[in-house]
Amino acid sequence: MKAYPHPPHRTIDFGKLVSDTWRIIWRHKFLWFFGLFAGGGSFFSGGGNFNFSAGTDEKPSSGSQASQADDTGREILDWINAHLTLVIVLAAAVLSLFVLLWLWSIVCRGAVISSVRDVRQDRPISFKSAFTRGRESFGRLLLFDLFLLLLIICLLVIIAAAVMFILFLLLVAGQTGSVILTILGLWLLAFLVFGLGCLACCTIWLVPWIFFGVILNYSTRAVVLEAMRPMAAFRRGWKVMIENLGQTMLMFLVNLGLSIGAGVAILIAVGLSSVPAIIAWILVYSQNWPISLIIVASVLMVIPLTMMLLATAASNTYFSAYWTIGFEKLSGNEPPDGPEHSPGPSNHNTAT
Repeated sequence: MKAYPHPPHRTIDFGKLVSDTWRIIWRHKFLWFFGLFAGGGSFFSGGGNFNFSAGTDEKPSSGSQASQADDTGREILDWINAHLTLVIVLAAAVLSLFVLLWLWSIVCRGAVISSVRDVRQDRPISFKSAFTRGRESFGRLLLFDLFLLLLIICLLVIIAAAVMFILFLLLVAGQTGSVILTILGLWLLAFLVFGLGCLACCTIWLVPWIFFGVILNYSTRAVVLEAMRPMAAFRRGWKVMIENLGQTMLMFLVNLGLSIGAGVAILIAVGLSSVPAIIAWILVYSQNWPISLIIVASVLMVIPLTMMLLATAASNTYFSAYWTIGFEKLSGNEPPDGPEHSPGPSNHNTAT
């Protein structure tokens, strides 16, 4: 009978992982350009509605409010009808820009992930080589993203069908529908209670969005680094996660801590760099908006905006490299950390 050696237990030295990741992105800062787009976008929106009134403290009645709302809606519709061509052109331009940014982000994701592997394998990298790597994996990542989009559409269709079924039971089926809906509601309530009870007995790792997020991280790297198609990549991501559940959970917790620390540091840095611009805008407001001060205040706004872009680019690049190195180690593409996992003198099978 032959005795086969057990496969080595893959472990990660997280201190080394954090420092190696920082060393890579600091020595190759051109990756930040790709990382700025590879990590997606954060859109901050805000607005204010300032109403200044004088001469009366009376509140308009509900009827007058409804009339004003109707008038506003009618004016908006009239403007859209009068400028329909402009609205269509702007909508098409926004949609085209969104699609172009999405396609460019696919190239950037492949560029960062592949370049990190090249560095780990002692291959020279440059802006040109990173762009080339991104183009090489573009088709596979595009197919992967389209597959995810299809899954999302299917999920939305299922939810919409469930909602329509509930509305049918409420509006059409009458008393019988109410009885069926009550039974379904009780079944769903029991299912949720049971599910929450199971989650409470397990670790936080089984929270669905974390679970899916890690599989997605691993699957993306399987697509880029191992040239897998979407379904095979998801199976690969699932397998790597399940076989290294403890190490992956630690990776997530370290990632969470680093994300919080990076977010606080970025907030402080951007806030401090905004102080000159804030002072300048206060002066602009207090001195009745002189043109010269408006120009100075606008120029000073460039400082916090630049800080935010640089910090976002560095952060996105760092975490992309962090998960790439972790995937390489846990998937067996790189040797595990620790002296206890060094290869032995012989791998031959022994007979007993």
